[in-house]
Amino acid sequence: MYFVEVLQNNAGQGEYSMCVISPLRTIVIASLLVFAVLDVYAQERTRTIGVKGLYTSSSRLFPSPDAADEVARFRYNSLDHIFGYGADIRIGIAKYNVILGVTVEYLEKTDDFITRFEEDDETFLVPTVDGYHIIPIELSGYFLIPISSEHFRFYIGGGAGIYLGRRTYEIGGVRSGSMEQSVYPGIHVVSGIDYYFHSRIGMRFEMKFRDPDIETRNRFEDDTITYEGRAFNLPDGEIPSRINVDGIAFTLGMVFRF
Repeated sequence: MYFVEVLQNNAGQGEYSMCVISPLRTIVIASLLVFAVLDVYAQERTRTIGVKGLYTSSSRLFPSPDAADEVARFRYNSLDHIFGYGADIRIGIAKYNVILGVTVEYLEKTDDFITRFEEDDETFLVPTVDGYHIIPIELSGYFLIPISSEHFRFYIGGGAGIYLGRRTYEIGGVRSGSMEQSVYPGIHVVSGIDYYFHSRIGMRFEMKFRDPDIETRNRFEDDTITYEGRAFNLPDGEIPSRINVDGIAFTLGMVFRF
């Protein structure tokens, strides 16, 4: 008896719960210190709070990253068209055309698959859901391009962040549990435009390039599942996987200046 996964093209849903961990506290504390220093020494400054929806073009999930066979190790399922949302806070020094900001986002993507069980020369297809939840927390620096004006602000920048991720994996309606909260560092490059149709309110469009690579481990608590009157053995022990979100992220949202 064995199983393989075959990709289907339907979206599923998942749940996420984030635990508080030391890397998250570190980046939040560092952000507060940076903003405190800027608030003391900057003579000319602008602050903004932004909320946004985002779309990421593509990602990949590697179900067997620890396999001895090289072909199996690099086999992946494509998980494309990822939607999410986020918020950021930025503080800038107008004198130097420099802005620093912290962004928190939430990405979620699951797809429907089929797991194939073979027993006694018979093949049985069992519905499977696979995907992930990721929370990027990023520190960024931005430089205003000189062609910017009071209404249009063009910028480019980049930075680093941490990415908290978990895999969503279930077979025949039985969900595996995540064994740990995976946290991985990464870098990004960003460019965008703010359009202020009011002195304090505007719209923001942004493009971001990043490539987080997150390893996860899951485990099924149950040994078997029953599907259409038949019992099938579930994978036992740790189930490793690797998530790579390598697509371009496009964001559109509102920005409030104060």
